[in-house]
Amino acid sequence: MPDAQPQENTPLVSVLIPARNAAATLGETLDSLLAQSYRDFGIVLVNDASTDDTQQVCASYIRRFPKGRLQVLSGLGNGISAALNTGLASIKSPLVARLDADDLAEPLRLERQIRMMDRNPDWLLCGTEVSVIDVDGQVIDHMECPRTSVETRKRLYEKCCLYHPTIMFRRDQVERVGGYRSHFDGAEDYDLYLRLLEHGKIGALNERLVRYRLHPGQVTANKDRPYRMVADMALLCALARMHGIAEPCFDSISLSDDIALALRAEVQEHGFSQLSPKVARHMAKRIKKANASLEKIKGLLFHTNATAGNIKEAAKVLLV
Repeated sequence: MPDAQPQENTPLVSVLIPARNAAATLGETLDSLLAQSYRDFGIVLVNDASTDDTQQVCASYIRRFPKGRLQVLSGLGNGISAALNTGLASIKSPLVARLDADDLAEPLRLERQIRMMDRNPDWLLCGTEVSVIDVDGQVIDHMECPRTSVETRKRLYEKCCLYHPTIMFRRDQVERVGGYRSHFDGAEDYDLYLRLLEHGKIGALNERLVRYRLHPGQVTANKDRPYRMVADMALLCALARMHGIAEPCFDSISLSDDIALALRAEVQEHGFSQLSPKVARHMAKRIKKANASLEKIKGLLFHTNATAGNIKEAAKVLLV
């Protein structure tokens, strides 16, 4: 489907950046946008209740961009989804590119993604591969994406395989599915991808167009990986929608109280029939690691695999 034409003085794409206490890295992030080969873009930066010098860094960069192209909004500190929705509400551009306040866009990033979205009007979202950098900006690794939209779809129904700071999406389509959902904070991107898949295609450029910074404060750096359980719940919600079942009813409070219990209850009610054996087994492992009893779940998982003839997976259940 073609993008709506931007209004006069509205850029084709806006870069959406949530920032909370990001003064140490934000300048480098904005410098990477100043170096973009594609110039018709705006920036909507949500200063999400920062207590450091983030606001001062923003102010120092406003004049370095064309007039009106760097817009700084104030967030209430209610989490990343709330901050992103605050930014989205002010964006008129047909395309939105995400970037975090500690990551860097390669000079060709916007140009390449806009071209890909133009060539694939049925794509609702496009990600890229990333170079992983450490706190000092040194490249230490890289992460790849699936090579086709078909493979991306398959992988997304197993796990999140796209990197949030790399994505570019069609604003009207994200608005259509309701934007970001706060009770999935930590896996808010994965929940969004799964909802978009119900309306169109998602793909990725197999180029490293973002430098993704790893540091100890990240949600995904938590060794106990509670965000993975939130992602598990997002996947169960997507499978429920796919099969005409009401989404599990839960909120951020119940999840924060005990995500393992919420996940266990949902799996016990619906079983593992819609999950791949490998995904189901890893889900059960995460529930066990969180010290939630899973004997009934192990029974369901063993029975489902044994009945289907998945003897190897059934045997692995005994080790969970």
